[in-house]
Amino acid sequence: MRIVNAAYRHHRVTIPHKVKTAFGEMDERHAVFLILEDEEGHQGIGESWVNFPPWAAWERAAMFEKVLIPWLNGRQVDDISAVVSEIYMALLGPAQQSRTVGPLLQAICAVELALWDLAAQSKAIPLAQLLFEAPNDRVRIYASGINSPIPWEFIDEHMARGVTLFKLKLGFGNEEDRRNLRDLRKHLGNRVDIAVDVNRAWNLQEALKWLNILKDYNVTWLEEPLRIEEENRLEALRDRSPIPIAGGENVLMPPGCSLNCIAETSLDILQPDLTKYSPLHVALELLDVSKAKGKRVIPHFLGSAPGQAASLHFAAGCEDGMVEWDLNENALRTALFEEPFQIQDGVIEIPNRPGLGWYLKDGIDE
Repeated sequence: MRIVNAAYRHHRVTIPHKVKTAFGEMDERHAVFLILEDEEGHQGIGESWVNFPPWAAWERAAMFEKVLIPWLNGRQVDDISAVVSEIYMALLGPAQQSRTVGPLLQAICAVELALWDLAAQSKAIPLAQLLFEAPNDRVRIYASGINSPIPWEFIDEHMARGVTLFKLKLGFGNEEDRRNLRDLRKHLGNRVDIAVDVNRAWNLQEALKWLNILKDYNVTWLEEPLRIEEENRLEALRDRSPIPIAGGENVLMPPGCSLNCIAETSLDILQPDLTKYSPLHVALELLDVSKAKGKRVIPHFLGSAPGQAASLHFAAGCEDGMVEWDLNENALRTALFEEPFQIQDGVIEIPNRPGLGWYLKDGIDE
């Protein structure tokens, strides 16, 4: 396929309730995505992760406008992974000099997703069917984004839609964290599962003290428990934890990286993010390697509609068949597509339509 037109879009909305994490807050949401058009008029969409830092969206837009769009316009693409690898290697040197390899990966993640969407549309099949031999046609979601104070109305809304796993953010201080976990379990009873996400807020000693507490509340998994400077002590935590350890959204997975090393870490559940640090072809390779090593793969996602759609298609080929869904209000997830996502009985059905199967209200010219 040949790219005949390329553009990016940047959407920005103020949100009524701040999204809080252990490392910062969001008082507005941004979505930056790439749109590529081929000779047949198909338009592929690829989202790039821009939640943090606050200037990330403008940085990504500049990279699309100044570098990637000129590079892609007129380009013949016969092998997606080869093209993405070529871009990465061409830009790796400057990114290393400026220590911006992370933003580079986030940008090429968008390129890759747009190309896969185009490829599936050109074959007139859903993306999941292009990626996998026998994907699920329904994907279970788990609700995340439960920060402090707990948004009870959103929890009840998602329980009514059949969601059976909720992920609570910790890292706001011992007393507040314990109160929130206690209150959430009391509210949910034993009807549903709870996972916790620490956002790298604890040192090893803090994490060890929490293990029995988490076990008492029947926590399903413990996500990103250790600070960056203590991640080399994850094995010591894993050896003593009765609870599976999850992570991977912040593990850089560039083209050509050693996936065996990633799969052999002390993580029980790997959480690649297709818009952040794991280009889709790398995530597919990770899925194969992880199966051989007995690791679960549950994709991470926190963004807008195009990235959510791509993550659903990828999750359709994972054994767990589950993907993350931020339960907070997000106009950039509900208002961009002609047909919004529908959660029923805790699942979202994958449309039997070409590509992502969900389409932007406005095309490349808007």
